[in-house]
Amino acid sequence: MEQTASNPSTFATPGPLSGYRGIVLTQAWAGTFATMLLGLMGAEIIQVEARQRLDSWRGGYYGQVPKGLKDVPTAVTPWNTNPLYNAVNLNKQNVTINLGHPEGIDLYKRLVPHADFIAENFSPRVMGNLGLDYASLTKIKQDIILLSMSAYGASGPYLNVPGIGGTIEPMAGMSALLGYEDGPPINSGQMYPDPVAGYYGAAAILLALHHRHRSGDGQWIDLSMQDANMTFIADALMEYSALGRVRPRMGNRHVSIAPHNTYRCLGDDKWIALAAADDAEFARLAVAAGHDQWIADPRFATITARKQHERALDAVISAWTAEEDALALESALRAAGVTAGAVRNADEVIETDHLWERGIFARVTHPEAGTRVQATAPWRLSRTPGGVTRHAPMLGEHSRAVFGRFLSMDDDEYERLVALGITGSGPPD
Repeated sequence: MEQTASNPSTFATPGPLSGYRGIVLTQAWAGTFATMLLGLMGAEIIQVEARQRLDSWRGGYYGQVPKGLKDVPTAVTPWNTNPLYNAVNLNKQNVTINLGHPEGIDLYKRLVPHADFIAENFSPRVMGNLGLDYASLTKIKQDIILLSMSAYGASGPYLNVPGIGGTIEPMAGMSALLGYEDGPPINSGQMYPDPVAGYYGAAAILLALHHRHRSGDGQWIDLSMQDANMTFIADALMEYSALGRVRPRMGNRHVSIAPHNTYRCLGDDKWIALAAADDAEFARLAVAAGHDQWIADPRFATITARKQHERALDAVISAWTAEEDALALESALRAAGVTAGAVRNADEVIETDHLWERGIFARVTHPEAGTRVQATAPWRLSRTPGGVTRHAPMLGEHSRAVFGRFLSMDDDEYERLVALGITGSGPPD
């Protein structure tokens, strides 16, 4: 069933974090994704932003509305319609606070007692410079949980080195493994370390909340994006540590399984990824391909032989798949019990029935951007499903309501802060 959400629709049932609140300073991808995941589990997430320094994924004030929204009459401000920002800030409220102003710091500190956790992905020195480091925050709320997500952590020789997904990939060792045989190291091109760190950040807060529930103690989580992503190549790191052996780049091949590759299909730039992890699966592949003779070929009779003759095996499989439609072949191979997946572009991924049936996607209505397909949580919980309850927030959309709710702020005080440039919405005067 397709899901649709629009403010203030609440089609989702309460998630496991209902009742918890984060007042967060996350931005761009890694941090905002981590806190969105918590929001999809039911936590109330209040995102703090500054009018003077927008989240980089909003873009600037003086850009243009995205091309795909040119014909949408409600899409008038580029900073509220950027698809990057709107994709990783579902289920959040947004308040603006200028932390460069003493009254802005005081305003944020007044909100801290109402938070269960705080998350930020600045460089390590920033929170200390603002007087919002963990030691300072615990003086306001003793059991506060602080998640700090930086490129290389809050200690070590790279402490003050900035980083993003594209620079973390080589520093974590990923790029050394990405690439083709006899070719140079490459990056994935997807800023892959950001969502990896986002998942780790969300999991870390879950554990910290569980620990606090049992012990009453908060904690500071010092999460390094580099460390998080190194776990994804732990087998290669252990291979080098134990044996002194540097794993070569293998393209889409596997260290021990053959076939394990991506093969061209009919059409322009159409491919299918397939693998056979053992002799039985390879036999099913051969039968499904209509090439039973592969089973009897001594070069392919065992997994060891197939690995030794991998180039020849890839050649015969490629000759077969080149005459097949990728999506039809995917269906046939899966029905035969063979691991296979057509390589899809972004538009094709959105059209995948399986992902809709799993509830990965939802149609979310935004006041400016209109109704758009958004990716949600990649899990299903039986008793506390959670899900999308609101669109990504517009800049400063909830400032007045949040300050009134938690700080009993009246209209005169709010307007005074707007006049000082401490809060408000839209470009600063």
